[in-house]
Amino acid sequence: MQTIILDSCGFTCLGLLQSLRDNGIQAQDISFVDTFDQLKLRSQQNTPGVVFINETCLQPHCDSKEQIRSLISQYPETLFFIFMSETRIHFEEYVFVRKNVIISSKSIKTDTLNQLIRNYLHHHDLAGLEFAMLDITPVMLSRSESNTLKMWMSGEGTIQISDKLRIKVKTVSSYKGSIKRKIKSPNKHIIYHVVRLSDQFTGGIYVN
Repeated sequence: MQTIILDSCGFTCLGLLQSLRDNGIQAQDISFVDTFDQLKLRSQQNTPGVVFINETCLQPHCDSKEQIRSLISQYPETLFFIFMSETRIHFEEYVFVRKNVIISSKSIKTDTLNQLIRNYLHHHDLAGLEFAMLDITPVMLSRSESNTLKMWMSGEGTIQISDKLRIKVKTVSSYKGSIKRKIKSPNKHIIYHVVRLSDQFTGGIYVN
């Protein structure tokens, strides 16, 4: 299975290489690239099964965002791991924002990473207990949660959100609690980071 790693950190590359080998992926099937253009070219040459992308390796331009979304859409059966740029907040969780896109940080536990890789290798066969314990459902917010999140990210406080949406303060707090559970972090900076990357890579978190 072709695997591509876009990450400039040697330690991260070594760690990923070890995890991939531990899961039976041969060294000759693992490619390291330095730029998005190289990633795109390598993907065209041989459709990848898994792609690891470090956020810091990408240019934050509009054209770049469109190209990234296009690449992900072009390979719906490829699993994309997006690693956040360095953050002062420890975040060991992972968040599926699409069925084939995971956002996490480099603090993700090795066991969790290995389970996610094995789950993909077994074609999402969740019959085993190990796989059944994985949360692989893409995050989905209600319309009210999405509206609350947008205002929260723009700097609005709970009372301001309550007034503008004409809902009770405790309802706003409930929505915030639900958002924290779904994105698996109580920290608003991590939540903002996940949402921003989701916007950049997929066009945004699902809203029902």
